[in-house]
Amino acid sequence: MKVLDDTSNISIDDCARQVMETANLLTRLIRREMRRQRPAEISLPQFRTLRILQRHAGLSLSQLSARLDLTLASASKLIDVLAKHDLVERRSSPSDRRKLELYLTPRGRDTLDRAEMATQHVLVEMLQSLPEERQAIVLQAMQTLQAVLAERDATAGSV
Repeated sequence: MKVLDDTSNISIDDCARQVMETANLLTRLIRREMRRQRPAEISLPQFRTLRILQRHAGLSLSQLSARLDLTLASASKLIDVLAKHDLVERRSSPSDRRKLELYLTPRGRDTLDRAEMATQHVLVEMLQSLPEERQAIVLQAMQTLQAVLAERDATAGSV
């Protein structure tokens, strides 16, 4: 790992390339750990569905199928299994009783929480190997990047 102490020669392209490479490694690590922590009776597509519903509670089946890039029939079967395991529930929409909205059950939230806590523990162990000054730099960089991405995401959503 190359660490730059002199920031006078950094190009924006180098910065963008480093963000992409780091994001790729971090995503692979998080996915690998989340897969390792998921209950054996839940498939990876089912686990991914739980994660989507955690972030986007109240999606309709068609919205979920679009996010999963599945047919409506495949998404419906996936939700049937998750509902049978008491991980997801269907609720009538308050604004349109014909529309069903999808939510995690307490058991579904607990399943994800346990997997996320275990994954965070792995990241903590890795970050502990850094000196405190470097940990502070990582935290500041992540907060800055998160703010930029959130702003971009909000702007893209309003177009």
